[in-house]
Amino acid sequence: MSNIQLDIEWTEAASRKIEKLMPRNANKDALLALPPVECLPVEGDVLFLGPAGKQQPFIVAERQYHHDGDADWTIVLILDVPHETH
Repeated sequence: MSNIQLDIEWTEAASRKIEKLMPRNANKDALLALPPVECLPVEGDVLFLGPAGKQQPFIVAERQYHHDGDADWTIVLILDVPHETH
């Protein structure tokens, strides 16, 4: 059985945008819900993230797979913002 870990990385523009939506010190319980690993988005897909009623679009700029040894894997989603908001 594989052990798969999911990581999210942000471009600089996406990092600034999500920080405005969900400041780190505002609510320690604020989480981003993502679909299960078997339904993960691919490059070019748009995810709407943020608190209820304030979701904003983020584009999956890249999806990477890293083999961590044996049956261990890490999937990295690199999120960006749509170009018109840069």
